[in-house]
Amino acid sequence: MTCLEQYSKAQPGWRTRRFPRFSRLVSAVVAVAFIAGPALISAAPAGADQLQSAQAQAARIAAQIQAQGEQLAVLSEQYDQDQIHVQQLDEQLGQTQTHIAQTRTQVATTRGQLRQLAVADYTSGGSSSGLEQLFAPGGERAAAVQEYQQVASASVSDAIDRLNQSESVLSAQESELAKTQSEAQATLSAAQIAKQGAQSELADQQATLSKLKGNIATLVAQRQAAEAAAQAAAFQARVAASQQAGALDGLSPVPAVPGGGGAEAVAAAESQIGVPYVWAGASPGSGFDCSGLTMWAWAHAGIGLSHSAAAQYDETVHVPLSDLQPGDLLFYREGGTIGHVTMYVGPGEMVQAMETGTKIQITGIWTSGLVGAGRP
Repeated sequence: MTCLEQYSKAQPGWRTRRFPRFSRLVSAVVAVAFIAGPALISAAPAGADQLQSAQAQAARIAAQIQAQGEQLAVLSEQYDQDQIHVQQLDEQLGQTQTHIAQTRTQVATTRGQLRQLAVADYTSGGSSSGLEQLFAPGGERAAAVQEYQQVASASVSDAIDRLNQSESVLSAQESELAKTQSEAQATLSAAQIAKQGAQSELADQQATLSKLKGNIATLVAQRQAAEAAAQAAAFQARVAASQQAGALDGLSPVPAVPGGGGAEAVAAAESQIGVPYVWAGASPGSGFDCSGLTMWAWAHAGIGLSHSAAAQYDETVHVPLSDLQPGDLLFYREGGTIGHVTMYVGPGEMVQAMETGTKIQITGIWTSGLVGAGRP
């Protein structure tokens, strides 16, 4: 059951669709501006303009950060692709160098074997190879030896030519790969520089945005402090008016309920500070709505209340604002009926579960929409 469940057809989220209770703060500022005089009135617009300017600047920088983040993502992807390309080139270069090294070794071995064979045959007169059996005796021997030398020399020359050709191919391949690798490394370096530049710029923008957020938080805190002071002044003015009216009418304050219990109720309510507002909630540590908090807190003092702001108004003894005691309930009108309840904790302050998106907290006492006070 919510604060208005007995009196409306409200559904979950109903509070968030209506004007926020923060509007009461604006009303309080206007009320105190009237009491405090021109100084407060003249100071308010400057603070509002300053806050709006800071928020607009923060929005612009946030948009720049988003764009910069998208650019950084593109640069990072390009850098990753360039790294892969360089790795592929390194592998290709290594494979080519290995292949040509094998060819060079093979040719060098062949060249050595041919030279050894030629020298052996030449120095032995061909006996080791049986050349004498291949040629006729007599003067043909010298011609055979010369012819063999020419054949051996030609074989070695061919091997050398093949070696030189392989070395030439190796040199061309290495030169081309080195050029490609150099270009890829240059591209990689450029991508790295661009990425680092984007990261640096992004960090600067984030630092600027962080400072702006801090400035905005300070401005908001100052604004809230001024509003809290305004609320307290307006409430005190209303209390003074109530006291004066009671004195003129000869009325005496309503006595406290025998046995009290307000201190226990306040302690219980304050123990839930920081717990989130939850529609229809009444669970300690999990969440409360406005009447759920006051109902649960007063239960700790042995007093039973309904889970409804309007019902609690009917269940409590109405007391003048000039006679408030800790634990008394303050009731507010919303939408033509009582729709919100808080707990008085001390001069100018109350504890409350405000609305969706907020947490239980102590705030200044609102005057806008205030119907009156009740003591359980």
